[in-house]
Amino acid sequence: MTRRGEATRARLLDATRSVVREVGYAHATTRAIAAEAGVTEATIYRHFPDKRALFFAAVLEPSSTMLDELADLPERAGKGTVEENLVWALAHLASLRDQVLPLELALPTDPQMVVPDSVPLLGAGGAGPIPGPPGAIATYLAAEKRLGRVRADIDPDEVAVVLLVMLFGMSLRPQPAAIRTGALAAAVRIVVRGIGGEAREG
Repeated sequence: MTRRGEATRARLLDATRSVVREVGYAHATTRAIAAEAGVTEATIYRHFPDKRALFFAAVLEPSSTMLDELADLPERAGKGTVEENLVWALAHLASLRDQVLPLELALPTDPQMVVPDSVPLLGAGGAGPIPGPPGAIATYLAAEKRLGRVRADIDPDEVAVVLLVMLFGMSLRPQPAAIRTGALAAAVRIVVRGIGGEAREG
């Protein structure tokens, strides 16, 4: 991408955040975002495949370093305990809840952003689930499955979705701004016992 293209893309992301702060996701239109950025609506689609991708990029790119760390989760397979590794991953993702949760809640209200069978925290992309936190967690669980540290009959993709839905459910409960690590660990322990991880050993 040229410097001019990079500058335009950055301006679109800044404009998206600005418009969302003013009117929320449900009322943030591509027309308003383009006007805020000083470009045409067509320019948006030269940089992003759809509105969903634009919104997720605006939310997640400021946290790209943390998401890169999370992408290394599969390398932890066989090290530490399954419970410790999953708590580490979900604690990282919990830090994104204030940015991502409003977007996830707005998705079903906007026909331009509804994708069948999508899961929380997808990351920017087009139709359907894509690599990102769900993929990293599923890949990690598949590696632990091969090592015999979780049950052979579990579906890593399904468990990844369960963990993310659990995290988002915790985000909806009345509580302090941050999800307590102890509460998160307790919730993960319940899942780990179900998939046959080392929580049974204690």
